[in-house]
Amino acid sequence: MKPHLVTLYTRTPLHVGCGTSVDVVDLPIMRERITHFPVIPSTSLKGVLREAARQHFGDENAATTRLLFGEDRKLDSDNGEGGKVTANAGCVQIMEAKLLAFPVRSLAGCFAWLTCPAALRRFQRDTGKSFAIPDVQKDQAIVANGSELIIQGQNKIVLEEYALNTGNEGHGDVVAGLKDLVADSLWSDKLAKRLAILHDEDFQHFVSTCTEVVARIVINPETRTNTNLFNQENVPCEALFYSVLTVLSPRRNDSAAAPDDSLTALLTANPTLQIGGDETTGHGFCAVHHETLNA
Repeated sequence: MKPHLVTLYTRTPLHVGCGTSVDVVDLPIMRERITHFPVIPSTSLKGVLREAARQHFGDENAATTRLLFGEDRKLDSDNGEGGKVTANAGCVQIMEAKLLAFPVRSLAGCFAWLTCPAALRRFQRDTGKSFAIPDVQKDQAIVANGSELIIQGQNKIVLEEYALNTGNEGHGDVVAGLKDLVADSLWSDKLAKRLAILHDEDFQHFVSTCTEVVARIVINPETRTNTNLFNQENVPCEALFYSVLTVLSPRRNDSAAAPDDSLTALLTANPTLQIGGDETTGHGFCAVHHETLNA
């Protein structure tokens, strides 16, 4: 099995919904049950990647798409009464995309990327990467010396409406471990000065309450009046998710392509993917970065 690390950096707000709700937000986003962190389900990723594979490999190499992601096919029968349906699973195992860094407003420095020890340890467990993770106290933020987030003349940062005391021990190790995960100049240039490592509970609070909630309406084209008002929750732009894709042994061998090489070619050929709903209104465009991990 050969694992591939894929990071998804949101360039526009992202809405991967979990259906309707009777709560304050009519269309909430998908979240993990135990942590309440936003998440992109593996089924959503598989659908996006399969469609990207169909466009990339084309009809002439449809067997490569079937090799990677599987497919149901109806075979023609000899008597013309409809053939049998054959199905095969793909050889790519896709893990849900987990949240690694989340942007929030900052009184100084415009905005901050937040992460926490729990998110970092899960990232290390899933990818095999190793770097030191600092211990963080509740209501404390680990930031860099000279961080853009620090209030001038004070040893504090203000995120949304919360003031947090600061420390800096271990911040540089985390920055070094995360800096190369995104091929975006804003991330690489500003990560060290804008990354804040929070306590797990503080991070959970921010990712639960600081997503975008926008009001949307449906206009009757004849009367030009609103027929439906609803609220939709989005993950803001500049958030970072990661997923690990593992290439297993092929289920069938009707393609001469090597699965690992085909998956690498697909991921490198698509530097941007659209994920989730509202594609026609510009939602869900994510910058994709691919890296092959050591098995």
